[in-house]
Amino acid sequence: MITRSHTETMDGAHRALLCQSGNWVHMTGIQPRNLDGDIKAQAQDAIDKLDELLREAGLTQADLFTVTIWLKDMRYFSGLNSVWNQWVDAANPPARTCVSGELYRPDLLLEIVAVAYRPEV
Repeated sequence: MITRSHTETMDGAHRALLCQSGNWVHMTGIQPRNLDGDIKAQAQDAIDKLDELLREAGLTQADLFTVTIWLKDMRYFSGLNSVWNQWVDAANPPARTCVSGELYRPDLLLEIVAVAYRPEV
């Protein structure tokens, strides 16, 4: 059985930010809510949203399996990492990929996709 939450329609596309099935929890479309800030502010906002989704699923950062971060421009990589490294457990980080590409909105600097594993169902 698949459980979906945070469903919304964005410019005609139906989506869920959180999908759970068995031990696996997929979170996608994690964007900052406030798009006025620089990369550090947007990264912190998106990570806060990721934390909220994890809590809703009964998980923590330690349960993250993989994270993919889309950056609008790789010039933001250092700023992203300064926020990321304060948040992530350096001894147990998730597998992470960072890529750049055009994002949905011009003022959006990053978007996060994450997969977590729930050890017990």
